[in-house]
Amino acid sequence: MKNRISAIVAAAFTVTLALALAGCGGQASGSASASAASSSASASSSALSGAATKAVVDAYGRTVEVPAHAQSAATVGSGARFVVYAGAQDKLVAVTEMETEPALNRPYSMAYADLFKRLPATSNGNHLLETNVNEEELVKLSPDVIISSRSKEECDQLQANTGIPVIGITYQNQLFTDNVYKSIECVGAALDTEDHAAQVIAKMKEWESDITGRVANIPDSAKPSVYVGAVNYKGAKSWGGTYAHYACTDVLGANNVADQTGQDGALDVGLEQIGAWNPDYMFLNAGNIDLLKADYAANRAFFDDLAAFKDNRLYTQPFFNFNGTNVDTGICDTYFIGATIYPDAFADVDLDAKYKEIYETMLGGFDFYSVMQENKMGFKAFPPLA
Repeated sequence: MKNRISAIVAAAFTVTLALALAGCGGQASGSASASAASSSASASSSALSGAATKAVVDAYGRTVEVPAHAQSAATVGSGARFVVYAGAQDKLVAVTEMETEPALNRPYSMAYADLFKRLPATSNGNHLLETNVNEEELVKLSPDVIISSRSKEECDQLQANTGIPVIGITYQNQLFTDNVYKSIECVGAALDTEDHAAQVIAKMKEWESDITGRVANIPDSAKPSVYVGAVNYKGAKSWGGTYAHYACTDVLGANNVADQTGQDGALDVGLEQIGAWNPDYMFLNAGNIDLLKADYAANRAFFDDLAAFKDNRLYTQPFFNFNGTNVDTGICDTYFIGATIYPDAFADVDLDAKYKEIYETMLGGFDFYSVMQENKMGFKAFPPLA
């Protein structure tokens, strides 16, 4: 017994000394001091608590050992979004700079604005572009788990540098995919909120089945052409900013004219190409209305001759990709596009109730749809351009 107590005291002294040395090492990412501190912290934590661990397979197929009952988490990239979807936001001890300021283009940050603004930021929050991570600060905070939306290789490196288990998620421009379901599932498994995560996934699969079932028997000949415009990518875009294999139109099996390019993802096209496609419907990001209005004013005759303009078929498309994919908004957009281009198939859907249900399910009860309406956002006809 005496030897065991001596060993525990020695372990506690080791982690205290290691953390003190890490604090003197500056902010350099991946520094030797951060790695040394994390290794000592991990070893002493095991010695002090003897806590059990469990293996979690993340969205990249990485098997990660995490505490059996994790009590704390930090995020990198846009990981906080999926911590919310998995119902584990109360376990967050650090988020990113981007999350400390709520924004309507990230519903999860609005839902938990009071929580996020109180937490320290340990990275700049970039989802796909360059991310700066303060690894020494992460080691000091010592979360049980880090949730990261960065690449598999970056997850491996961050785990090696900090000694903290890193769970990787991946979901860009995806809605009802194995990646999305696995990302929610593995975050729930890592943070001990499996039941909440399972309930969210079950509802998502219910919506997926509902949507795909409604459109399954619509023949290609009955599908109008659709153009999604003013889609942001590395900055705001006007009419020419579009997206091939847009998640919403893919789920609906819709005739997205941008798919004809043979590309996959965001792209820019000219007015000549839009004129050649001459889509029946246009769904536009109202956040870029000033750009759209300016280009419309300069090319009014061109636009007024398009089928979507002649038939008054211009609609808003609350953009769901912003520093990662807002899966909740994307599902709402899918219902809206479906009900607009296939009105008979969605005639019995109470869209307002559905939007409310989707947001409350994904955001742990938060009514983001009412927030949208208060801010004059929504799923509706596009406002006048002139």
